[in-house]
Amino acid sequence: MDGGTFDVLVVGGGINGAVSALALSSHGLRVALVERHDFASGTSQESSCMVWGGFKYLESRDLKLVAGLCDSRNRLAKAFPTRLAETRFLAAMDHGAPFPPWFASLGAVAYWGLGRLATQPPRHRPTETIERLEPAVDTSLVRGGIEYSDYLLVDNDARFVSELALQSTRHGAVIANRVEVMAATHATDGWRIGLRDLAGGRDLEVTAAMVVNAGGPYVPDVGRLTGTTTEHRLVFSKGIHLVVPQITDSGRILAFFDDHERLFYLLPMGERSVIGTTDTPVAGGVGHRGGQVVPARADQRPGGSAPAALLR
Repeated sequence: MDGGTFDVLVVGGGINGAVSALALSSHGLRVALVERHDFASGTSQESSCMVWGGFKYLESRDLKLVAGLCDSRNRLAKAFPTRLAETRFLAAMDHGAPFPPWFASLGAVAYWGLGRLATQPPRHRPTETIERLEPAVDTSLVRGGIEYSDYLLVDNDARFVSELALQSTRHGAVIANRVEVMAATHATDGWRIGLRDLAGGRDLEVTAAMVVNAGGPYVPDVGRLTGTTTEHRLVFSKGIHLVVPQITDSGRILAFFDDHERLFYLLPMGERSVIGTTDTPVAGGVGHRGGQVVPARADQRPGGSAPAALLR
């Protein structure tokens, strides 16, 4: 990488940086990718591992967004059939849910249609069926529900990101973790980027016609180094998942509405179940302590009393 000349330098080795490096290199561009920590070390290793088309965005009537997300989901599932598994979601609706089950069923059919019928069809599930399929759900407060399909990563998100980054090298990309951008200047022949090899303790320099800022929550930091601004500003949020002993072994992802009418999920993870995620605005950036996101006391119970009310 040192002294190299590239068409594109991608800064950030999360999912956006990895897929950018793969897409650009596979189209014949000379690509370099740098990540100051390890690949997928930030947000991209803290996801729910769901690959979905944005079912909840139907509530805001953003059909174009949902159709685009479903199209991306379908293409990703087709490109990586051994990495993505179609998974059934079962949403149980109590009296605090924003919609009655029959209306949610119409939404599920619309979602299936926007997804080009690429998955198993959705189904309305009466209370008695939910009781039979998922005994862990306390149906005494449930009016009914819906079952529909999306996808789940078979392994985990960090491995998937790393595989995308490594796959870009087959198309000639040069990738390196533990390499941080220290300075950037723009000249007539492109960008001159000063890098620091954090593992080897030496300085590097590359030249690139274009820089892709894929820094995730650190996009503003990279922007300050390059002296560039974005049209849109990031709004930061944080969320947590609670890992508990396995609640159901059906393989389904259970969905509920919390006290604020927001969807949260119960996801399978081996011999554990994962409840989440919360979504809390964060002012002034993402807070870390020793490289780890610090959960607030209020984050300890996602969704108020909803988990206790709907799970036995």
